Amino acid sequence: MKVKFNWKLAALCGLLSAALVSPALGGSQGDMAKKFKEQRSQMIKKLKLAPEKEKAMLALEDKYGAERKDLFAGLKKSRDELQAALAAPKPDEAKIKDLVTALTSGQEKVFASFKSQRDEELALMTPVEQGKYLMEMWQWHRQMMKKHQKK
Repeated sequence: MKVKFNWKLAALCGLLSAALVSPALGGSQGDMAKKFKEQRSQMIKKLKLAPEKEKAMLALEDKYGAERKDLFAGLKKSRDELQAALAAPKPDEAKIKDLVTALTSGQEKVFASFKSQRDEELALMTPVEQGKYLMEMWQWHRQMMKKHQKK
């Protein structure tokens, strides 16, 4: 089944990833990841999938969550290095260019991780379940955006 890439979903995934790595948004990275996983689990339960599908969806959440934990650590390291390089009295443009490349590459890997997870999740579902899942995701992203805008 061919799935069309949705730029809005990618942008929302970016915001979610930023929320997960930003302690300033209300907790440590571990707390945010735990809260994120809990909210996703609740959303999956709302879909009322067959038990084996729900179990597979939760397994995918664990798989990609672990993958993204390493990606977020790399992003934090790249961001910190870039910030330090920019704060130097005479910033080294070649070094900054390399750090920008590393940071954007890390961001692309995070986006790809969210997309791969979504694609694998959709592959587990019937078209009706897929529609319900995408609507739940849309509602969830909308709620997160509203919370983020209030802060």
